[in-house]
Amino acid sequence: MAETILPWQVAQWDQLIRAQDEGRLGHALLLSGPGGIGKQRFARALMHWLLCEQPAAQGACGSCRSCRFGLDNPDVHIIEPPEGKRQIGVDQVRELVAVSAQTAHRSGGRKVILIQPADAMNSNTANALLKTLEEPTGDTVLILISDEPARLLPTIRSRCQQIPFPIPARQLALDWLKMTVAEPQQCEVCLDEAGGRPLAAQALFENDGLAARQRCDETLQGWVDGQLNLSQASDALKEFELDFLLEWLAQRSHHLLLAVMGGEGYSVNTVWQRWLKRSAADILSFQQQVLELRAQVQRGVAVNRTLTMESLLLAWIAASQQRAGLGL
Repeated sequence: MAETILPWQVAQWDQLIRAQDEGRLGHALLLSGPGGIGKQRFARALMHWLLCEQPAAQGACGSCRSCRFGLDNPDVHIIEPPEGKRQIGVDQVRELVAVSAQTAHRSGGRKVILIQPADAMNSNTANALLKTLEEPTGDTVLILISDEPARLLPTIRSRCQQIPFPIPARQLALDWLKMTVAEPQQCEVCLDEAGGRPLAAQALFENDGLAARQRCDETLQGWVDGQLNLSQASDALKEFELDFLLEWLAQRSHHLLLAVMGGEGYSVNTVWQRWLKRSAADILSFQQQVLELRAQVQRGVAVNRTLTMESLLLAWIAASQQRAGLGL
C-alpha cells in the first residue's frame, strides 16, 4: 500500500507536484528540518509516487505493478548507516554511483535513491557523491534527508532542490496526535516535551518517555540538592541511552531559555523552574555544549558516556552555584 503524507506536509507535496508538471523537478531533493516531524514518511510517499505507473496529484495509485512492489521495487535503493554504526561509508556511496549509471528496470521508469540521514556522510563520503549530483543520469532521482542541513557540505546543498519542513502549527499537530495516541489528554504534554514535533511526541508517549524524563529530572534535582553525589547521579542515569539523555537536556534547556527570554506559552518543568533567574547567556552556553555533544554522537564520534554525563552535570551545577539568589 502506498504511503500517504501527513497533514502538515501538503504545501511541500504541492510544491513538488507543480515542479513535476512544469518540468522543474530536480534530480536531487534535500528534505530538511527537525527530526520527529515525518520527513521519512514524506520521502516514502514521494518514492512511491515517483515510481508509480499511474501517478496522480494526490499520490501513487497503489495498484500498479510498481506500487505493489513498494519499497522492494528493484529501482529503489536506500543508503543508510550499517547496523550498529552511525556513518555512511564511502563504499556505500560508490555502490550508489554504480547504481545511478544503470538503466531503470521498468522501461521509461525511474530509479530512486534515498540517503538517510544525509548528514551521516563525512567529507570524504560526501565528496564521493558530488560527481553523481553534478552529472546524474536522466532516470535517477536522489532524495536526501537531513535533520541538520548546515552539517552538509555547501557543495552538496547547492546541488539539491531544497524542501524545508518546519515544525507544524500546534493545532494541526495536536489534531493528528489525538487520533494516534491512546490517551488524548496526554497529547499536549507530549507535544510540549517534544518541542512541537508530532512524531517525536507520539514516540515519547509510546515509549513511556514522560516517566523516563521525570526520572532524569529527579536525578538532576537530587544531584543539585546534594542528595546524590556525582557518581550516584551518573549511575542513576545509566539506564538511559546517551541519545535520550542529550535530547532531554537539549529540550529542557531550550524551554528554560525561551521562558527566561520572556517567551509566552512556554511552561518549564517543575524541577527546572528554580533556574528561571539564570541568565540567558548561561543557559545558551550550556545548551550549545549539549547540542555539540549530541552532534558528535550522531556523527559517530566515540565519546566516554560516563565522563560525558558527569561533565554536563558538573557544568550545570557550577553555573548554578555562581548565581546568587537561586536557593541552592
